[in-house]
Amino acid sequence: MLVLVAGLLATTAAPALAADVPPEQPMQVGTALPPGNSGFFSVPGQAQGMATGDPGAYGEHVDDQREMFWDGDFKDGRFKAPVGTPDEPKAGVRIYEDDKGVKQVYGDTSFDTWFGAGYAAGQQRLFLADAVRRMGRGTFAELVGPSGVPVDVQARTLTYSQADYDAMFAALPQSSKEVVEGYAAGMDAWIQHVRTTPTDLPAEYALLQTLPESWTVTDSLAAGVLITRTVASAGGDEFREVETLRTLGGLAGLGAFTDLRWQSDEKATVSVPTGEGRFDNAVVPAAQRDAVLRKSAAYALALPKELASGPGTGAHPEPAVPTGVGLPPLVQSSLAKAAETLVAWGKGLHGGSYAFAVAPERTSTGAAMLVSGPQLGYSYPTQLWEIEVHGGGYDARGSTVPGLPTVGIGYGKRVAWGLTTGNSKTIDSFIETTRRTADGALEYLHQGTWKPADCRTETIRYRTAQQGVPLGLPVLTEDVEVCRTVHGPIAAYSADGTKARSVQYAMYRRELETINGILQWNRADDLAEFEQGMRMVTWNENTVYADADGHIAYWHPGLFPRRSTSWDSRFPAPGTGEHDRRGFVPFEQLPHVVDPGVGYVANWNNKPATGWIDEYLEPASSRSAGKAARIQVIHDLLASQPRLTPEALRATEYRLGNLDQRVPEFKGLLTAVPPRTAAQRQAIALLKAWDGTTYGPRAGTSEGDYTDGTVTDGPAKTLWMRYMDDLRDEVLAALPDDVVVQSDVVASHVYDASPADNLVLRVLNPSASALRPARDYLAGRTPAIAMLAALDKSIAALTAQYGADPATWRMPHERRAIDSLTGVIGPSLTMPYMDRGSWVHVIAFTEAAAAPSTDQPRTAPRPSDDALPATGPSALPALVGVALLAGWAWRRRVQSR
Repeated sequence: MLVLVAGLLATTAAPALAADVPPEQPMQVGTALPPGNSGFFSVPGQAQGMATGDPGAYGEHVDDQREMFWDGDFKDGRFKAPVGTPDEPKAGVRIYEDDKGVKQVYGDTSFDTWFGAGYAAGQQRLFLADAVRRMGRGTFAELVGPSGVPVDVQARTLTYSQADYDAMFAALPQSSKEVVEGYAAGMDAWIQHVRTTPTDLPAEYALLQTLPESWTVTDSLAAGVLITRTVASAGGDEFREVETLRTLGGLAGLGAFTDLRWQSDEKATVSVPTGEGRFDNAVVPAAQRDAVLRKSAAYALALPKELASGPGTGAHPEPAVPTGVGLPPLVQSSLAKAAETLVAWGKGLHGGSYAFAVAPERTSTGAAMLVSGPQLGYSYPTQLWEIEVHGGGYDARGSTVPGLPTVGIGYGKRVAWGLTTGNSKTIDSFIETTRRTADGALEYLHQGTWKPADCRTETIRYRTAQQGVPLGLPVLTEDVEVCRTVHGPIAAYSADGTKARSVQYAMYRRELETINGILQWNRADDLAEFEQGMRMVTWNENTVYADADGHIAYWHPGLFPRRSTSWDSRFPAPGTGEHDRRGFVPFEQLPHVVDPGVGYVANWNNKPATGWIDEYLEPASSRSAGKAARIQVIHDLLASQPRLTPEALRATEYRLGNLDQRVPEFKGLLTAVPPRTAAQRQAIALLKAWDGTTYGPRAGTSEGDYTDGTVTDGPAKTLWMRYMDDLRDEVLAALPDDVVVQSDVVASHVYDASPADNLVLRVLNPSASALRPARDYLAGRTPAIAMLAALDKSIAALTAQYGADPATWRMPHERRAIDSLTGVIGPSLTMPYMDRGSWVHVIAFTEAAAAPSTDQPRTAPRPSDDALPATGPSALPALVGVALLAGWAWRRRVQSR
């Protein structure tokens, strides 16, 4: 049992040093990280938050940026002289904190600077960092019990052994080694502190009855591999396409398949302006593509279905454990929920994000501007953490994932950058022909020779659990065989043992090179120095750039394989050697643009450039790409503002998250159709008057009130949301429902245009696409008749639900849940849905930088029709010994009666 002691450790830090003064920056900077920069919940803080229902009472800087962000305001994010007395965890390290809880780290050397960053990350985000490293290393089950075993088996299968990590680390330059070693030492210093200072121990450990383990260099390396694999790479899902084709009728459904899973539409919206360059990555000759597609599809359809899932996909069975536990029911359910929520969080790691830069000739200041909004969801705390570092040649501020020794997204003295997930395919599935030798060793056939697979035994340690409740020390074990072929780790096996699916990562054993590139960004002062870093990164993260010299740029970087000229990359390929990759695309041939003539560049996970084919066809990731795309909203907003002011820059960032992204292509098609009935005329007039804003007037709420859960959207948006669903169903009625639904997934981008929407657009407006549908989806009808038929369905449905008067058509506005990592410790509430970043920074370079105003009137209206949540206490407080939690659970049960 953990014993809590009162009070905090007294610090004996020296006053702020005169030398701790940051360099000047010729820029205005506004940043916002909702709900707050800290994710530290102490046991007393948990009790206070639960008792008051105030999210801010759970801890300092836990909730002090949420309303600011939803208001569209920002804090001053420039380098500022530190104030107050710093923490000095070791000689040469000084850690200050600004008024929003952003740690300002000063170090005498590179090692010292990053030691301070690791120490500060531990202070504010230890539990999140621990979860990230456990996911990366495959030790999650040691925290959450048997439910984490499948996750750990997947991590051990797909990533690396200790020997691998040692070799990868040894290959880093000394400058990067110093950073990683300093960061790990700093994080570990804080861990050793909290292991003996319960008042600083995050309450999650009390709940789970465990302590954080020491932090090593390998922990940071594994955390980096996890993030590059989950956020900055894509692919390996070819069996999803196989199943789609099978549902469409197999080879007979290839026409419908290519309608929904196309690879290249020359009219798709892209980031690199069409006049600035064409970047081709297609390798199959145009005259052979249909034959190659048919051959590849026929091969894939004949494969055993069990190759779709296996130990490398998280499908390993969860070990059985005894049932029955002697805890009060609410305590038991709380612990079980924490374990379940953590596992779900780990499986849900993903990437998104938008970024844009504007050239000096299109700004009122005559200097470049930049906006970045990485989209990793909202939680207590968010996955991103804001940090500022100075020392050892580094001067940078921005956001990163706790556990990673870099400022991943942000700005330096004279440069700024944003990242978005690239979504180009960098992971390929190969089907190996396999056999077992007499002694049980695995072999696979490659280039006519049977070769031994590289296999090792991994031991998964886990805690026991009873009815989902993790208990005790991780003393239970399960051994698993992990094997690799020349292509990569084996993720799944056929039932008869003659086939296996390996997954080949373009970055395999090269993920850590990205550290070198990002650290170069953290030191860069101009475009040439920044591009040096771009050439080093191996991940696929779109990078948008601006600097004090007036340059803007965009890159779609990473390692991209040159694939077989005789295989369709949408399907798994034979692993016998004839379809192996043939090197990588050179950096100069990757999509990029510097100082585009149009005066701006933007990306929202969209197709990077004309000619670049889509090979990773995840509908929720805007693939396959068409004319209708969420990036159009940013393009339209920038094109309409030839002299962007700093105030308008912030307003533009706010507005892009509150517009329906399907409006630019679809609204005009409907409103141009002559109505045939009075009801149609009234509905079309309603939409004509609507500007695409995704909320309506507030329903009797006060300005800034984010607690009213009764707020509804206006009639126009309510009609539009229903119409887009009915239009898709009307036009694509001939396709299987489950395929259409799958192709219409937009994940967290509620208003985005899906691949299904783009097929509908191609049918209704052929000029919007370079492709032609394989069938007559309208069955001889005109587009106008189809649109009016869909509109009639929408009118009938809304009339039945709300009444005949369109003024009463008001659907509840979408909400975003902001939950804690465990679902138990920390606040839990909802906020109005906006499609904005998890951390946002807006930068306006200028020769005379001034603090960004937070009370300037915006050109965009304030949201007046968002759904708002009621806040309240979380389910249960922390477990400090079973008895204490049981007492709290009893109190909660009594209060709820």
